[in-house]
This record gives sequence, structure tokens and C-alpha cells, in this order.
Amino acid sequence: MLDALLLWLGAIAVGFVLLNQGAKFLTDNATRIAGRIGRSRFVVGALFVSTLSALPELLVSGIAAGEGSPDIALGNALASTVVTVAFVIGVSALVRPIKTSREIVLRDAVFLAIVTVVAATMLLDGNLTQYEGVALIALFVPYVLNLAISQRTGPAEEIRERIEDLEIGLAFTGWIFGRKVVVRAGLKWLVFGILWSVMGAQFLVQGAIGLSNAMGLNPWFIGITVVALGTSLPDIAAAWHATRLGYTDLVLGEGIGASVVTTLLTLGMIGILRPASHSVELLLPVVGAMVFTAFLLLALMLGGWRITSRSGAVLASSYFAMVALNILWIRGFP
Repeated sequence: MLDALLLWLGAIAVGFVLLNQGAKFLTDNATRIAGRIGRSRFVVGALFVSTLSALPELLVSGIAAGEGSPDIALGNALASTVVTVAFVIGVSALVRPIKTSREIVLRDAVFLAIVTVVAATMLLDGNLTQYEGVALIALFVPYVLNLAISQRTGPAEEIRERIEDLEIGLAFTGWIFGRKVVVRAGLKWLVFGILWSVMGAQFLVQGAIGLSNAMGLNPWFIGITVVALGTSLPDIAAAWHATRLGYTDLVLGEGIGASVVTTLLTLGMIGILRPASHSVELLLPVVGAMVFTAFLLLALMLGGWRITSRSGAVLASSYFAMVALNILWIRGFP
């Protein structure tokens, strides 16, 4: 028993290291690519960083659905949206207020709020069908097209100054080889960061699931806590690095984009791979929290076109409120 616990804890530790380093690759290279392709960091965050770093949610929910574990799959997909808004945007705003704009609010935050309502409507009838899964994935197409077309190039000098001397220090790898390895940012390193983050998330999630199963926890509770937090760690870590560097627009784009990706693509994939009936009573608290958090973010962004530290604290607390509500709610479920 002790050996198994040590093994799971070791997997979690490895996952944290890989996720942290992978997140730095993602953040630094997103800014470099923004300069090269002439798009603002918000678009890069929403399209590249958020979409690709949401792969852990897609992979874990896909594997869980394929193996017949709908509680973990759905719990991860639904709670990850709350985790992302709370810890990617909320905690980042606690560190550094996030500036926004009328365009971002009306185009992206409103779209996220609408998407959560659509997903909730599909789930609260007790079934998630293949047709509904395809419909959810199809909704992602106009979001991407609108984002890519409407966003204009940011100030060239500002982007150039921010990215000119950015280098990625592979401190962890450097210590292994006995010297510090420093590489320039580039597309291949962005891909490497994505793969590293995904691998780290898998280590972390598998270790957490094994540790939780050994403790006999409810699978649904595992999905909305351990798995949702684990698969969202690349987004959280990348947002932390971006906030430290002052790239709050990248954080906002990543947070909203990751929430849209998780809601549409992950739920859509579950519907296609494993269409099935589910307990509406069990899903209700998390579905309600997902919709509430999206509209809360929209309301806070409308207040002065910025997310203050106080607003960040409110967003961050939404996740803990959701977990507390579910602890009380699922007592009557086996």
C-alpha cells in the first residue's frame, strides 16, 4: 500500500515539473509567434495557447469516455471551465489587474456565456447524443473564424520590444546535463512545450486518480476536483508565467479560449465517442456553476472594461463554492 502511494506521489511530482517547464515554453513562444504572424497576443492566446494546452482535457475525457467512465469524463469537462475562469483569469487578476476592451467583451465573453447555456440545455435533458456532440464541435468553427478575421495587428513596436530578447532557459534540463541550456524561441519549441505540458498533465492526472482511488473517493468527485484541476494545470501555469511577464492580454485570451475549447470540443467529443444517458440531478450543481461562472466573468468585465484584483478574488472563490456545493449535493448518490 505504501509503495503504491509513493508511486502515485512520484507521478504527481513529475507532472508538476513537466507542466511548469512546458507552460514557460508555451508562453514565451506564443509572444514570438504573435510578432511573426502580425496578430495580437490575445488572438495567439485564444487560438494557439488555449486550444493546444486544452489537449489534456480532451485526452483525459476521451480516454475516460472510451473506457466507460462517464462520471470522470463529464466531471472533468464541466468543472474544467470553472477551474479555468477561477484560476487562469481570477488568480491572474489578483496578481495584476487585467485590461480588456469592448470588442473582447462583446465578441468573446458573450460567446462563452452563450456556449455554456447551449451546453447546459443539451445536458439537462438527461442525454448527450452524437448529433449534439457534432453540433457542439461545429460551434467552435465560427468562433475561430471570427477571432482570426476581426482581430487586428497590435502595435508593432510594443510587440517587438517584448519579444526581442526573450529566451527560454532550460534550467531543469541544463542541470541534468551539468550546464545551463538556453535556446531561442521558435515554432518547434512551441510544439515541444505543448507536448511537454500534455505529458506532464498525464503524469499528474494518472497519479492523482490512482491516489484518489486508493482512498475510495466517488468517481464524479474525482472528475470535478482532481482530474479537472490536473488537466487545467497547463493553462494555470502558463497564465502564471504570462502574468509575471505582464502579458495580461495573453492571459485573458487563454482563459476565455480554453473555456470555449473545453465546453465545445471536450463535451462534443464525449457525445460522439460515448453518447449516453446521465443523471441530471448529479450534473445540476456543476452545470449551474459552469453557466454562473461564465456570466459572472461577463458581468465583471463590463464593470470598467477591466478585471480588478477584487473581481479576481470573486472569480477564484467560485471554484471553491462549486466544490463545497457538490460535497453537500452528492451525499445522496452512491
